[in-house]
Amino acid sequence: MIFPKKSLIALTTIIITIIFLYLARIAIVKSVIKEELSLYETKITCLDFYLTKDFDLAITHLCLQTPQANINIDNIAITLQLASERKVKRIDVAAVNIDGTAELSTKFDSQQQESNSQTLTEQLQLYATQLAQVSLPLDINVKEIRYSPYFNELQQVADNKNSRGNSNGGDNGSHEAKKTTQVNKSILPTASVYSGHFLAEGNIIEFSLEDQKQTKLFSASFSTDKALAHEQFSLELNGQLKSLHTFIFAHQLPLPASITNALIALETDGDFHSVLNYQAGQLTLNSKMSNLVLTSSSGIEQSGPFQLNGNVDIYSQLNLNKNMSNQAFSAPKSSVNAKEEENSDINKSMMTKSNPLKITFKANNTLQLQFSHPHIMALISEQALSAELVTILKDNPVTRLALHPEGELIYNLNSKQLSLSHIEVKAKNAQQTHQLKLDNIALSLSEYLEQPTNSDAADNTTIEMAIDKNTPLLAQLDFTLDSPLKLSVINNFTDKPIVINLQGSISHHQAQTTIELNENSSFTSNNIALSSKQKKSSKKLLSIKTLKTQVQGKVKIQNYIAAQSQNQGQSQNAVDSTNNMDSNANISINAKQQSTQQQSINLDLKIDNQAENLRAANIIDIKTLALKTTIMGDLNDIEVNTFATADTFPLGRLTIKGAVDKPSIELSAQALSLTDLLSLNIKLPTEIALIDGALSYSVKGQVTDLANVQNTPLALSVAISSLSGDVDGIWIQELNFTQNFTYVAGKLTTQGDRKESDDENTTAEKSKANLTVALIDTPTPISKLSISTAWSYQKDFKISATKLSGDILGGSFSVPKVLWPLDHGHSVNVQLTHIDLEQVLALDKKQGIVVTGSISGQLPIGFDGEKYTMEQGELHNVGDGLIQVMNNPAVEELKANNSQLKLAFDALQNLHYHQLSSDVSMADDGYMLLETVIKGRNPDIDNDVNLNLNLSYDLLGLLESMSITERFEKSIIKGLQKH
Repeated sequence: MIFPKKSLIALTTIIITIIFLYLARIAIVKSVIKEELSLYETKITCLDFYLTKDFDLAITHLCLQTPQANINIDNIAITLQLASERKVKRIDVAAVNIDGTAELSTKFDSQQQESNSQTLTEQLQLYATQLAQVSLPLDINVKEIRYSPYFNELQQVADNKNSRGNSNGGDNGSHEAKKTTQVNKSILPTASVYSGHFLAEGNIIEFSLEDQKQTKLFSASFSTDKALAHEQFSLELNGQLKSLHTFIFAHQLPLPASITNALIALETDGDFHSVLNYQAGQLTLNSKMSNLVLTSSSGIEQSGPFQLNGNVDIYSQLNLNKNMSNQAFSAPKSSVNAKEEENSDINKSMMTKSNPLKITFKANNTLQLQFSHPHIMALISEQALSAELVTILKDNPVTRLALHPEGELIYNLNSKQLSLSHIEVKAKNAQQTHQLKLDNIALSLSEYLEQPTNSDAADNTTIEMAIDKNTPLLAQLDFTLDSPLKLSVINNFTDKPIVINLQGSISHHQAQTTIELNENSSFTSNNIALSSKQKKSSKKLLSIKTLKTQVQGKVKIQNYIAAQSQNQGQSQNAVDSTNNMDSNANISINAKQQSTQQQSINLDLKIDNQAENLRAANIIDIKTLALKTTIMGDLNDIEVNTFATADTFPLGRLTIKGAVDKPSIELSAQALSLTDLLSLNIKLPTEIALIDGALSYSVKGQVTDLANVQNTPLALSVAISSLSGDVDGIWIQELNFTQNFTYVAGKLTTQGDRKESDDENTTAEKSKANLTVALIDTPTPISKLSISTAWSYQKDFKISATKLSGDILGGSFSVPKVLWPLDHGHSVNVQLTHIDLEQVLALDKKQGIVVTGSISGQLPIGFDGEKYTMEQGELHNVGDGLIQVMNNPAVEELKANNSQLKLAFDALQNLHYHQLSSDVSMADDGYMLLETVIKGRNPDIDNDVNLNLNLSYDLLGLLESMSITERFEKSIIKGLQKH
């Protein structure tokens, strides 16, 4: 009896236990339904389950209904562990089918998130810690997931109709309706089915998703390590952009219209792989995107079609530990030692604020963007840009941009300070490539991102603006620019682009911006030509094969504050932050005052201009023309010095001083060697071969109106000293010339020109000789020539010469005044003194005629507008002389045929005269008539002689014999008329 009783008790106990276990399982299911599913507005529409022989729960079919999808789950095996606190140990699911029944979201949430007092680093650390502490209470394995996004077929039909209507222009014919968008049909929402799997086992969570073609869209693997003393997790992501793009668009998310249209027109391709690790507060990310392609047939809004492709491979580090906050955040070190100290300013400002994000760019990081230049120009034309900049962009079309970063990018998340080692940008078209390289970039982004505060809230509000010349560096970078630019403004001179090569750095403080260019910076232009347009052809006036400008130095842009009272309307003194304030000084401006931030520009530049193969009107051919320039000062007080050389020969110096809008100008040269100057390849209208001589010149002026700089009055001076050499076959020795000019209102005149009202003393001072020549060696040499000249030019040259004098033929000549060109009725009085008759006779030497003695007199030469004449001229002897006419064939023939002439010529065979005078006149045929009176005594015949002779002489022939030839005269006249 005892055994049956015990058996019955045991069986009863087992049955009761089984009943309780079954009831407990029902309680578990009910608990899940009430506590978990209800939170997500989820209902169970079907449930079939049973207990296994191991007392586990097996659900053969579970149906869930949510507002967005119906979920069917098949063959769920729930492994229970009743003895432990975790009642459910593991869940295995054979298949999950998810069918979308509604849009995932009913509206686009554009509300801003609530502000968070935590820094970004603190928020990231919080999220990382939470992820590292993720621990699922059970293992879950879903072998197959099948997902069908919600597809509203009726809505899609309506959208397609609207799309076709828009493409046909619509009924209203509006501009917007006529715009068409080429649709990427591969991403249009369709009834699609996706598959995948999910695994959560131990400390590992895995998820993957594939499309109908078994192309993997996305896979993720998440793991944690609880064995370590510190938090740690790892997240690995893989994906295919083209399939993901289709997957995201298939959900018909309620995005803004602009984003939806951009997604419709966008085609994507490429693969990405990322590994995110967190350990002991250190966050690292290895991210690689390969074969990236983004193509849009219509662009974003009105940007036009574009394609973005390339590869990205980066390694990122971020230390979230608070004990790292005192470590320095350093920008990439520059290779230029001089800048390291300057860069330290921004480095110091980046310290002690938070830990930086460090991104290392591995090899093959390049992004290329191809776009439509006409569409971009249409967008740019709508912006408030200068017309000059828009023209440059039009003249230099760019269709491709390439971006290539290298080195490290460091970003301080809290202080918004950034540094980058190197980035290279290339802009290309079929003919040209523009390249910009940026190195050692350091930026304090907080300075540019902060929004200005309203300082006019109350009348008594005071604005304090710190102007400190020792403010920290806010931005700095080194740059290299190589760009061939076409400029329409120089199309009349060259069809070649200007090649720009710039190297230097930019640094920006609160009070000052500095642009520094190194010696390799240059602007180069080729094949420059200046032509004069004629009716049938154009003639080159100037041509330069290569013009190169090298620039080196600094440009400083300084900021200062100017304040003006609204009540009184009087300007307060502007305070310069760098010159007039202590390093810790502030400016306080009352809110009732108007304050404006102004700038001053300070220059410290060296500019070298070099022109190769310069030719000017077939007259000048110079291999190298160089201009070396220094620019110092600001726009209110600037000094520019330029030194010019031609083939290493110095030409002069240009100096500009004062305010830019009203500068003083001086162009000068001292004692330039004329022999060296003539050694240049210069074709002169007259052949000149010098052995000595120096040239000095000066041009000075004060500009008062930049808009009409051609009206600036100028003072000019020219000096030639000790010129000696051969000029057109005539030897010139010791020529000295000085002349001062003034240029006013387009007229060039000699400084101090005499007016009729000037008194004699002033006239004498102004008439001081300024041109002297020691010797003009012609067959009739002229020595000690001196002239006082006055010049004027306004369309035509006019020259006035006074006190012209010189030694000739053993005596001297002088001309009180002569004007050129000669006017009608003008006369020139040539005065002769002690002219040696023997030297005069030698000009046209005749056999058997000897004349000695000296004569003086005057020859008034007149001009009737066409020809020269002479009236009332006179010559007379100075002292006694001798006339001998013997053995002359012509005289002997006359004596044989005329007895009266025989007596006269016999008297002239040995005539000692005491009077020899002539009345001189000249007709317009150039023959001079001398009505001559000769008185004297012939000792051979012991008789007084008194002869009256009329002599005719070819004066033009005489001038030719003196080598004052017509050719020489014309060459001078033509040379003056050209200028």
